[in-house]
Amino acid sequence: MKKTLLALAVMFQFAAAHADVAPLPKGKWPVTVAEAVPHIIATMQPMQKSIVSDTKKDSLFLLQSEWGEDIEHLLGLDKGNTALVEAACGHPCKVEQATLILMEATWAALKQ
Repeated sequence: MKKTLLALAVMFQFAAAHADVAPLPKGKWPVTVAEAVPHIIATMQPMQKSIVSDTKKDSLFLLQSEWGEDIEHLLGLDKGNTALVEAACGHPCKVEQATLILMEATWAALKQ
């Protein structure tokens, strides 16, 4: 129960800091995780950066409904950026799997 309440609190805080993210034009889509992470960080508000960096790696999936959707929209994952999806997973995979990998890479970058 305590973990569920904590997860809900984190999701609420992240949603409260949510900003509309404009997608990158198709010609500017990153095709590697290393190229994608700076784009993701550039769209994050300070509170979001703090929440992500304070979140345990194995709990990042809790942010997928808000932050993950922003990442998909920003990087064209929901519009056909299959190069980045495959680069993230190392093989064809679902967009949600690639998004979680991008979230983890961004988390790691924020922890540095």
